[in-house]
Amino acid sequence: MRRTRTSVVAVWIALAMVVTEGRSLVVSELLAAPPERTMRVIQDLQYFTGPGADPRFHSFDLYLPEGKTNFPVLFFVHGGGWRGGDKDYEGLDKIVRICIDLGMGVMAPNYRLSPAIKHPTHVQDVARAFAWLHQNAAQYGGDRNRIFVMGSSSGGHLAALVSLDERYLKEHGLSPKIINGVILSSGVLYMPYRPGPGGAPNPAWEQIFGSDYEVQKEASPVVHVGKLGRDTPPFLIAYTDNDNYDLLEHARQFYALFVQHRLPAELIQQPGRTHVTKNTGIAERLEGADDVLGPAINRFLRSVMNGTFAETAGAVWPAAGAPAPPMQVQRDISYYSGPGSDAKFNSLDLYLPEGKANVPLVLYVHGGGWRASDKALSPHIVNMFGRLGIGIASVNYRLSPQVKHPAHIQDVARAFSWVYKNAAQYRIDPNRIVIMGTSAGGHLVALLGLNTEYLTQEGVPPGAIKGVIGISGVYDMVRFAEPGVVPTRKEQGFGTDLAVLQQASPITFVNPKAPPFLITFTDWDLLMIRENALQLYNLLLRQGTPVELVQVPGRTHYNQMEGIGKRQDGIEDALGPAVTRFITNLVRSSEPGTPVANRGRQP
Repeated sequence: MRRTRTSVVAVWIALAMVVTEGRSLVVSELLAAPPERTMRVIQDLQYFTGPGADPRFHSFDLYLPEGKTNFPVLFFVHGGGWRGGDKDYEGLDKIVRICIDLGMGVMAPNYRLSPAIKHPTHVQDVARAFAWLHQNAAQYGGDRNRIFVMGSSSGGHLAALVSLDERYLKEHGLSPKIINGVILSSGVLYMPYRPGPGGAPNPAWEQIFGSDYEVQKEASPVVHVGKLGRDTPPFLIAYTDNDNYDLLEHARQFYALFVQHRLPAELIQQPGRTHVTKNTGIAERLEGADDVLGPAINRFLRSVMNGTFAETAGAVWPAAGAPAPPMQVQRDISYYSGPGSDAKFNSLDLYLPEGKANVPLVLYVHGGGWRASDKALSPHIVNMFGRLGIGIASVNYRLSPQVKHPAHIQDVARAFSWVYKNAAQYRIDPNRIVIMGTSAGGHLVALLGLNTEYLTQEGVPPGAIKGVIGISGVYDMVRFAEPGVVPTRKEQGFGTDLAVLQQASPITFVNPKAPPFLITFTDWDLLMIRENALQLYNLLLRQGTPVELVQVPGRTHYNQMEGIGKRQDGIEDALGPAVTRFITNLVRSSEPGTPVANRGRQP
């Protein structure tokens, strides 16, 4: 029986919701007041009615944005270990909210479950449901050329398999190349046989996949990566920091294969989440950590549709033998020569793409504990930005113990002011300057982006900063600790006065007018860097600031920048893709005359 209802969805966070069949969904309390969007829900439609059809398992629900036509659709495959679960999957409501907010629809199918059936019946049912959507999308207002696929847990396995192994859609006259993008939430991506205790047969595993190694191998999405070549859809691969079994390794291995084949993919780790809370934790704060999956889904869908997602992958991992982009380099430019200046420390290096005008720019501030290091940049970082047509100004600043706060931040403000005021001379677009810093540099760019007094003193208007990237930065100077370091970098750079430390802390100045932020930290970072990142992320979220949080896997505080675009300790880089996507989305969105790409893929 088909059921239809219209719902009012307050996109993102509702504290209390009441759903009544045939009536509107009522939102009684909100953390914020975003515009309400309505959707139409159609339940229990059938996608297969032929021989062997089961009305319960061959059914699906549709969530459709009201008042829209020709909208993209997310095809969601539920989890449950191939033996359980349902199309009304826990956390699906939050994924639906993201899609409705973007003007997208959602189709959520059921499929037959083990032990009543074995592989490949599950994925064959998923392919049938997808084929139904492709054939009938227009009838419900959807665009069949803009279909995304998402799966969670065992649903992630099925979503990946139907998107990479062309045999399943081929049975319906289709190809995976029509899929615009794929999102995997803690998916099972290779199927090694799991023996029981003492090596005995595992009846549960055999109920799903049998015991034949070749069958299990062909059921593994990892063996199909690259078979479609450039027709492979882009992937967002997510896992949690406390996931089931070895799903962390599944995700990292799967991502590595995409990198090796030079195919676009993004890897994200969800802090403070388990396998159970990976989806239900969307738009929630759990274990002291705010959600990163919801924003990542939103970002992935938007960037694939506007055409920037695939572009950045080629910048981080260029094709073998690709030449370095031609860059014009000017070193040791003085940005300040007033009282107290230093010719070495008050200088910057400028890297600009040759032959381009209105160049977007990254102003980069090095780390070194406020007392060491230099503006020198590795060529692979310069080339990464150059491939995207983005310039870099790499800045020196005076160091401790010769100077103390606020000298460091004043120098960074002077450098920004110099670039901003001399932009026309160097073919730089002053409206597209993003600031990026590592470690101590992450602290300084965050402080510059949040405390407007430093740029105001230099005659630069508020809002001149297009975005901020803090890489393993310190954002709470009061609580930042350095056990075993004598004297501490904090003492040498800032002293011990509590009022000074508060004024030097970016978190003190979080405000609703802050520019967009990307905040990153590593798996093995310095003490309290993770906590600082989570704290700043939380505060910016609460102010409504566009902000992204990325945990960089397999890296330390010290090797993450050198590891951009490289494989280290068996783990591919996730920092370079995050940085380039963030910057590209910012600068492309404000580039004059740039059309939004139609990313529809033809069958």
